[in-house]
Amino acid sequence: MSQRPWLIISKPLRPPFRDGSTVLLRDLVQHMPESRSLAYLGDPAAPLRPAGDRVIGAPPAGYAPTMTDKLRALAAMLRHPGMPVHLSFTPGKATATVVSLLRRLQPRRLFVQSLMSSHGAEAWTPLLRPLDAVVALSHGTARRLRDAGVPESKIATIRPAVAATAADHPSEVAGRKRLLYAGDLDGEIAARLVALARATAPSGWSLTIACRPKAEGDAEARAGLQRDLAGDLASGRVELLAEVADMDALYRRSALQLFAATHTRKKVDLPLALLEGLARGVPAAIVDVSPAAELLHVGHDAGLRAGLAAPAEPDAFARAIAEVMHGDTVASWSEHAAALAAREFSLTQMAGRYDALYSDLESKRRK
Repeated sequence: MSQRPWLIISKPLRPPFRDGSTVLLRDLVQHMPESRSLAYLGDPAAPLRPAGDRVIGAPPAGYAPTMTDKLRALAAMLRHPGMPVHLSFTPGKATATVVSLLRRLQPRRLFVQSLMSSHGAEAWTPLLRPLDAVVALSHGTARRLRDAGVPESKIATIRPAVAATAADHPSEVAGRKRLLYAGDLDGEIAARLVALARATAPSGWSLTIACRPKAEGDAEARAGLQRDLAGDLASGRVELLAEVADMDALYRRSALQLFAATHTRKKVDLPLALLEGLARGVPAAIVDVSPAAELLHVGHDAGLRAGLAAPAEPDAFARAIAEVMHGDTVASWSEHAAALAAREFSLTQMAGRYDALYSDLESKRRK
């Protein structure tokens, strides 16, 4: 392994793995080449790889890290002065202050920032410019950073990825007649879901809404759904769930997954729930807004149509989806969805790109 590990600064990488950033980093660690050693906060008694990494003991953190969580992570940079650093916390004053201090004390130390959620990224430009590299999780975010003044030479695009899994047969997926929305909930999203439920009522299709009650506006939007879809909820045609323990079971009974938001606030650019569905052969209908819709554009560039880019206006969103809910279209998309996940969103590929970025920065630093 490398003599000098890269230090990942994030929420502790230990169970429960419930949010996209820690899931993505866990998978990154597990799929890094064996020659690359890492250090990260977690459980020293349960390392993510068999040997060679340094696990810095830290308790689990919630969805939103506390100041104590952040200080513990930042202290790790001070206590391990020889290690290059891979930051994954949202940029902020505390991180920038510590990085600036370490830059003065250790001018040759490397710093990389991954933007696990890019919502509002333009405002972070002054904090990102001094770093050696900034990793965007989509080309759309990379363009935004460049336009905001982050040097293009410092921007790398490395898309998120998910574990390979067996995809269901396209004909099986097409025969299910169930739509799935798994994501955050707010008033705008609820309006699209209500319109969709009403537009698909005559077709016999069902709708599952699975939303962790953590987003701003969730309680009000959830109450609105319970009011506006009372009859559908009572009949079972629409399900309204909170946190789900077994997402695989939901994917395996769905024909089409939805992304009904116009933002990826507190989510990775290409949400992992969408990628996990694709890997199982479940195509996606996505509001045609960057960055999430880039998933479909990636498929188009590869000659694969894995779903539908839908308009944001609620009735137009509902009509666009209702028009494609028939077997032949869904079956074709299902086959392409599984192929797209395997081709473009492989964990081995993603880890290899991070490893190559680390190596490139190390090589430049030695010169």
